[in-house]
Amino acid sequence: MGLLPLLRDPQSELLLLRSCMGVAKLLFGLRTCQPPFVDDVVSCFDKGLREAIEDIVVCGGPFFGDLQWRIVTLPMRLGGLGLLSARDVAAYAFVASRSQSWELQDHILRNSGVANTDSDYASALERLHESLPDFDLGGFSNKDTVPKKPQKTLANALCCRIAQRLGEDFHLSPRHKAVIECLQRPHAQDFLTVIPIEGLGQRMSAVEYRSILKYRLMIPMFPNDETCPVCRKACLDKYGEHALHCRELPGFKYRHDFVRDALMDILRRAGISAKKEAPVNFLTDPSEGRSTLRPADVLVFGWEGGKHACVDLTGVSPLAGFRENGFVAGQAVLKAESKKVEKHAKACEDNQHAFVPLAFDTFGSLAPEAVRFLSRVQRVVHSNFSTPLGRGFVFSRLGFSIQKGMTAQFVARLLAILM
Repeated sequence: MGLLPLLRDPQSELLLLRSCMGVAKLLFGLRTCQPPFVDDVVSCFDKGLREAIEDIVVCGGPFFGDLQWRIVTLPMRLGGLGLLSARDVAAYAFVASRSQSWELQDHILRNSGVANTDSDYASALERLHESLPDFDLGGFSNKDTVPKKPQKTLANALCCRIAQRLGEDFHLSPRHKAVIECLQRPHAQDFLTVIPIEGLGQRMSAVEYRSILKYRLMIPMFPNDETCPVCRKACLDKYGEHALHCRELPGFKYRHDFVRDALMDILRRAGISAKKEAPVNFLTDPSEGRSTLRPADVLVFGWEGGKHACVDLTGVSPLAGFRENGFVAGQAVLKAESKKVEKHAKACEDNQHAFVPLAFDTFGSLAPEAVRFLSRVQRVVHSNFSTPLGRGFVFSRLGFSIQKGMTAQFVARLLAILM
């Protein structure tokens, strides 16, 4: 872990830390040693893990606290970075291993004269109950009632409890709670699984990647309470929220175009015939008439029942105009999808075209129609390659392009401050 900073590439460092240096290195020991005997080991390991991820995120800077550490140690599906804490895993690993191999151990020891082998297991169960007081561990007390996948069962229960208790264990502002809800939305963390490949646009600079991690971990990035030096209309915020909304910043349209180009490349590699910025002569705002004619972001040929499909991309921030009351994660992207359908669906239908709104938010969450469209593209990708790409290749690639598109606005904000 201590050698990771030599790479000077936080994107690759995080991928290696999670995949090659994580708690899996200790898992055999944690599953076969009684929990009291590994306390010092897990403390030492977690200390090194925290130092490594702190260097990746803030590179020696401030504001990486206990809340940020707790979030990064959650699974990605719960809004974390997938860097499981050794102490958390140690709470259930021994119980999971013992219960999973119960019958095998009984068979091996049947003629050995060894007795009272369950005292350690009972002690481990009591210790686990302290971490999961509300979880029914009764099924683990008998080999006939143990779940088929005990480690997965216990890991899910513990991680869900940790995520649910964030509001009790830390003083969370309304914005903190909203961000955590957004991080836990489906597909919000897909970008973390991307392999850094420059030719596919799957690499960020150190400044870009750290800005994304800081934004998602609620780490202040900018001076507070200053007027935006670009639009001079709004007050800047320390988390960079205004940078994502300011239409005067040069990176605002870049995000849309970058995601569109990534989608086009995915379709091309999948063998799906499509054209970007295709003139169709009927996409317009009904309230403004033909004076607002615009091309389709992406035109997919013969996509639905032989009809061409107009794919229209739109990105929104769920925290734009954030209010403490009434916030619902995922609502902004649903509204964006609904507005696109209301604006263009009838015109497409009248002209024998299908309409596909592809709405996403700044955290990577996708609207239902976008998920449906990309899921079908993913199936085509799998069917066209003898060596299957990753199960979530399409989603992770597009999720990464959304995050990379956001970095242009953060970097533009930084440059504006420096100038």
